[in-house]
Amino acid sequence: MSRRRILAVGLAAVAAAAATFLWLSWPRDDPVRVTVGDAVRSFREQDSRNAGLRAGSGPAPGVYRYATRGSESVATDFLSTTHSYDGVSTITVSAGGCGEVERWEVLEERWNEAESCPRSAAGERWTVTEFHEFFGIAQEDAYTCRGESMQRPPFAAPSARFTSRCTSADSSVLNTSRIRGIATVTVGGKKYEAVHTVSSSVVSGDTTGNATSEDWRRRSDGLLLRRSVSSNALTSAGGGARYSERYTIELIDPRPRR
Repeated sequence: MSRRRILAVGLAAVAAAAATFLWLSWPRDDPVRVTVGDAVRSFREQDSRNAGLRAGSGPAPGVYRYATRGSESVATDFLSTTHSYDGVSTITVSAGGCGEVERWEVLEERWNEAESCPRSAAGERWTVTEFHEFFGIAQEDAYTCRGESMQRPPFAAPSARFTSRCTSADSSVLNTSRIRGIATVTVGGKKYEAVHTVSSSVVSGDTTGNATSEDWRRRSDGLLLRRSVSSNALTSAGGGARYSERYTIELIDPRPRR
């Protein structure tokens, strides 16, 4: 074997070893889908607490399935990735510490949860937790909110406006919502009256950004029938990242799984 051939083989071996090292050491990003079965098992673990919700005026407790389209993306100076949401995601309605919890899950790395508490003399209060994970770096933001809940919009006249503010340890969100009107939404071949609400949010603090969303909630009990979300943010997580999310979810069946 000539010296040039030996050198070429040696360089190829070094290149292959370097590539293997980079592949093993490079941050991995492999999102895991949350299945309907996963959500149902989690719901059953706290079923005794959920029994008290059945007498309420909100949606029946259980796991609701949604046809889902969209994705989330993140980019830093060195890395970027996109998580697809296409398929089926779930919303679980269950009992919380003070009221009803509504938890949306699409990936183990992407979920959010909102809990509405009964109205008091200080007004309505609820909590929102947002969770994202990319390349093994997780960010969980827990917000306490006051004002009119976007989860239970007031059944006022079309064009009525309401606001709320949510704060976390390092960021705040100002929400402005407007009731566009009463719409008809078809789910599983059946038509339902729905309160159509349009909302915009401005985030400030360590995380900055904005979001717009539209909800169609069943007029009789507030069950989410359809949602469309678009958001952009800059966050300090992982040394700084640009984030965007776009998705639409539509209820498949108004009967929850338990």
